[in-house]
Amino acid sequence: MAIAVNFRSTFSQIVWLQVLAVAATTLVMPIAIYLFLERTVADYQIKMLGQREQVLLHAMTPSPAGSVALPPSLTEPYAQEISGFAFSVSDTQGRLLVSSAADRGALGPLPAARRIALFRRKTGKGAYVGVSIPEEFHGRPIWIQVEQNQDNPDVVLDDVLARFLPAVVWLSAGLLLFLLAADIVIVRRALGPIVGASGMAGAISPSRMDLRLPTRRMPSEILPLVEAVNQAFDRIEQGFRAQRDLTADVAHELRTPLAVMRLRAETLAEPAVRARLLADIDGMTRLVDQLLSVAELETVMMAADETADLRLACLEVVEHLAPLAVKQGKAIELVGADGAVWVHGRADLLFQAVRNLVENAIRHSPPGALVTVEVEEAGRARVLDRGPGVPAELKDRLFERFWRGRRKERSAVGAGAGLGLSIVAQIAEQHGGRVAVDDRPGGGAMFILTLRPAPRSAVAA
Repeated sequence: MAIAVNFRSTFSQIVWLQVLAVAATTLVMPIAIYLFLERTVADYQIKMLGQREQVLLHAMTPSPAGSVALPPSLTEPYAQEISGFAFSVSDTQGRLLVSSAADRGALGPLPAARRIALFRRKTGKGAYVGVSIPEEFHGRPIWIQVEQNQDNPDVVLDDVLARFLPAVVWLSAGLLLFLLAADIVIVRRALGPIVGASGMAGAISPSRMDLRLPTRRMPSEILPLVEAVNQAFDRIEQGFRAQRDLTADVAHELRTPLAVMRLRAETLAEPAVRARLLADIDGMTRLVDQLLSVAELETVMMAADETADLRLACLEVVEHLAPLAVKQGKAIELVGADGAVWVHGRADLLFQAVRNLVENAIRHSPPGALVTVEVEEAGRARVLDRGPGVPAELKDRLFERFWRGRRKERSAVGAGAGLGLSIVAQIAEQHGGRVAVDDRPGGGAMFILTLRPAPRSAVAA
């Protein structure tokens, strides 16, 4: 199974760098330790064999033939290969002066330089390790070589060394894997505040401008950035509140002049002029109401457990707008679920969303048409009309604020201010739902408001 790795993630980068470091350490550390121990063993062997060489040196006496003599008590143990030791004494030309084995010459090759050197050799009797030590004997330069058979039961160093490398590899791998797991836990814990702050940042919205990124337990390297982001949010909130307050104030200030204009328009004697003027004033009043709704929606706060009856909200809308539909020679009906349909949300906002959809359907339906509001048990409300429908290329932009389309498109989407449907979309988003438009079979448009159903256990008695 393929594993996707996000290398832009700080956590992933740290973990993979740790994995590479552990892998490299697992390979290098046992080799380094092995080489160190091998050197330590070599030093020990040189020291141990050197002690025997000193005993031989101090026991040597010159012989009349120009060679070297050693007491039998010293040479006999070597001749019997007790503990696997052997020795030889040679001059600088490699001529044997005395040896523990009469049938052979120097134990190993003589070094080119006069300095202590370790040598190894193999024979049919086993593997040997020895040392060549330059000495002066009665003013004469000589070489004393001492070796030991590594296959002798008394020799354990090479066995220990041979078994050490596999053991240290497994031990190092286990230890480093444990450290890697500990590092992952530590890093995840250290990045916890940052992950929490990113989640909090995603929750900040126009309706929750009071939220700020937490600074508690934030790493000192990230804290200045978090504080700067919080200060930026403060400035954005101030500007947002000023814009929202301006919209609300303007809308409130326009209500009184519009009311006065309506009263004066109703006194006009010419019916056609009066009707057109009153229609314009109604449109302006509707725009002012929508501006107020936009300003109020930005400050909406909903409790997580708040629920509302979607069918009841739709019923109230139908009862409220039925006179308007009848006045325009149209009809409106409510169908679907017979009982309550509980969803997460506020009843007043759901009423406003459904009202905007129904008003839009009435406005675009021809005289004599029937507007249908259908409520489904799954927490969905559908508003269906018999208007011209919505062209496919306009459906994606229909819920954008203040978008009304080009002049030739307004016959399809209406000549409103471009706020009603955007308010529906905003309410749906605040409720964790969505709104969409589709073609109605047989002609017309079908607006679908989908909300989150509330379980019966969440509905207040």
